[in-house]
Amino acid sequence: MTETPDIRDDDDRILAAEYVLGLMTPAQHRAFEERLGGDAALRALVAAWAEDFVDLTRDIPEHAPPQDLWRAIEARLDQPMTQTPRRPWYVSLLGYAVGGVAAAALAWFVVTSQTLTPPVPEFAAQIAAEDASIQFAAAYDVDTGTLQVQRQSGAAAPGRALEFWLIADGDAPVSILVWPDGGESEAVTLPAELGAKLPGAVLAISDEPPGGSPTGQPTGAVLAVGQVQEV
Repeated sequence: MTETPDIRDDDDRILAAEYVLGLMTPAQHRAFEERLGGDAALRALVAAWAEDFVDLTRDIPEHAPPQDLWRAIEARLDQPMTQTPRRPWYVSLLGYAVGGVAAAALAWFVVTSQTLTPPVPEFAAQIAAEDASIQFAAAYDVDTGTLQVQRQSGAAAPGRALEFWLIADGDAPVSILVWPDGGESEAVTLPAELGAKLPGAVLAISDEPPGGSPTGQPTGAVLAVGQVQEV
């Protein structure tokens, strides 16, 4: 990997990583690009991060998407927003949450550790709304059974709560976390039986009353989803 240039302001190093991975808001992205034009050191940081992230993915085998994926996406886009699903929402999620993005979750660990060779989690997911209004990065460490979750954007509506669910193929949703007001990151230790179902499962966020669902199953709208992928 390319050595990262030594700079005095470590905040710029973090910003450069976020820029390369597309984690900035539109306003942050514009402001950063304005700085790039007159800052050679910042441009060097961006180039170094880009090369390092490419190196991290060199050994990941390519997987062709299913042939009918695009048709399924187009069919979903054609559905009216008010359409009521015929099946429970968690069953439908398993059908379209294919090929979830784990790069942002991996990037969170790289950036927050401030090193190019951090301990990398075995599984990760990017849990996001279709309009990116809500985004969370999640990463799972098999050895400790710990699921780390970081908020990237969005929050619960006033007087409501965000509840996280794990949905394994064929199983009903299992609540794993009710997001605390104002929280930025949370760690959850999953029981071994539940952790074993995490690879390939879907993580979803629903809108719930304060304190979470009173029924033990999702009662509100699905706000964001992401499939767990091997890193």
